Amino acid sequence: MARFTAGLLQLQTANLWKIAVSLKAGVQDESNHRRIQRFLSDYDLDFTALGSLLVKLLPQTPPYVAVVDRTEWHFGETPVNILMVGIAHRGIAFPVAWTVLPKGGSSRASDQIEVLERFLAVVDASSIEALVADREFISIDWIQCLQEKEIPFAVRLRSDRHIGLSPEGPSLPARMFARRCSVGQEERLEDWNYLSGANGKQAEVDILVRRIAAGGKILRRTPFSFWQSGRSTQARPRRCTGSGGKLKPCSRRSNHGGTGLSRPT
Repeated sequence: MARFTAGLLQLQTANLWKIAVSLKAGVQDESNHRRIQRFLSDYDLDFTALGSLLVKLLPQTPPYVAVVDRTEWHFGETPVNILMVGIAHRGIAFPVAWTVLPKGGSSRASDQIEVLERFLAVVDASSIEALVADREFISIDWIQCLQEKEIPFAVRLRSDRHIGLSPEGPSLPARMFARRCSVGQEERLEDWNYLSGANGKQAEVDILVRRIAAGGKILRRTPFSFWQSGRSTQARPRRCTGSGGKLKPCSRRSNHGGTGLSRPT
């Protein structure tokens, strides 16, 4: 163990073959390599302790902006698919909790909730100013999990996602709500607050719609619980631009003095 640690520090590499060369003299490099492999295979890493260490090393202090993201690449034909939750600092998200998914492609709500639980074992939910994520993280089970834990969030929506007036009432695709906005303007929907999901599930959320181009619309939403929880009544998520997106104050009125959208015509 001492030789292995010394090899890591001296060589400043995680290449096991290079470290094997620095171990006990007179022993074949292949034997040293197998010894290192056996040692690592039997070692049970405490990811909670590792996550706590990573948080302490960050220059950022609470409240945190948490970022959920997934990265995928291929090693030959084998997909390497990692789902992670990190803390944003100066435009960079530093991973704190992660899991390797068994196959390529999008993550499931159960995967997202599992990695969130790992993150919350290190970072208390009350110290999260907001959680930001892209359009992959829009399942109703995931949203309801965030609401139950009273975690403020801002997540992008696809333009074809349906938004309802009430649980049993009519619903329209998100892109329909951008018709009343000029390019670059945004509105908070006052009455249309029900996000539809699979199997008839719904979540009540606050929704901001912003038209970003004449032919393209994008929807960003903030949680209903964020405005009602009492944990933050002044600074509300307005705009998120990728991992580590900045939160800007947002009033309940639109940029051009409106008070919200009525049903689109």
